Amino acid sequence: MNLWRVAIDEESGETLGPPEPITTPATMLAHMSVSGDGRSIAYSSILVTQNIQRQSIDPATALPIGQPSWVTTGSRRWVNPDPSPDGEQVVFCSLTEPDGHVYIARNDGTGLRRVTGDTAGDRVPSWSPDGDWIAFFSTRGGPIELWKIRPDGSDLTQLTVGGVGMPAWSPDGSRMAGSGRREDRRIVFVFDPDVPWDEQVPQTLSPPPDSLADFNVNSWSPDGERIAGALSNSDQGIIVYTFRTESYERLTDFGQWPAWFPDSRRLLFVSGGKQFFVVDIETREVRTVFSVDRDIIGPPRLTRDGREMYYPRRVTESDIWLLTLAGTTDDAETGG
Repeated sequence: MNLWRVAIDEESGETLGPPEPITTPATMLAHMSVSGDGRSIAYSSILVTQNIQRQSIDPATALPIGQPSWVTTGSRRWVNPDPSPDGEQVVFCSLTEPDGHVYIARNDGTGLRRVTGDTAGDRVPSWSPDGDWIAFFSTRGGPIELWKIRPDGSDLTQLTVGGVGMPAWSPDGSRMAGSGRREDRRIVFVFDPDVPWDEQVPQTLSPPPDSLADFNVNSWSPDGERIAGALSNSDQGIIVYTFRTESYERLTDFGQWPAWFPDSRRLLFVSGGKQFFVVDIETREVRTVFSVDRDIIGPPRLTRDGREMYYPRRVTESDIWLLTLAGTTDDAETGG
């Protein structure tokens, strides 16, 4: 988004030629204001970056230890990090340029490499418990479906048919849960990720009550007994489904993107783009464990030992510039 101009007939408003760009030192321009004599333009030059951060935490209290470190840097925007089972690598995807490719880097950000390509949008990558696969949802086949791929980019395989997203691996990797829609109702499917979709009969979980009808799964507990999610990935509350009782429980009325701690009792989640919370599924106690003031933080994911969390952090900065137009449309100078 930047600044353009076009010549017009002042009486009729008809354009007198094609639009032309005015080159400005801005990756994105907004809030333009023209002076009364038409010779100067004030505008905001806005720079938005979104990179992955890594934060050590106390697994007992979930409170931060020290300061976060950047895994990625620069102007490319990154989202949806998930640390590998051994904690040595992290997978995430690009938000822009190109849109939706899956990448892997070491946990310090070195060794960045792309895993998926083409024009499809790939999102929410998730490591299998043994580290042999990465699952994600993608538009590469048309509608959103779940796919998996080896960390080296080989063996790309479609897992679902009919519109299923948001992969959640079971602790042993033998099953996967994903949310889809059938007849305008959201359904959670549980299936074998090693068997083609048309060669199995996926389990469908019992439907939730109407108040929780948009339950969207995110994370499978390490003990295998529960899956957690939120309402349509919106900031409306954390929901847990228990397999043994086939029941749903709403733990909070705010928050989204839950991630289980190793104890299978606590969940880490984000709310408002500003705070991370922990909720205890037995006591219902909710605590703030991490917050930012002016930036935006996204969905957190935990290492298997619960000692580190990864998340995207969006930073917006801006300068105000004054541009003075010269007398012809071919000449302009900019000052700040």
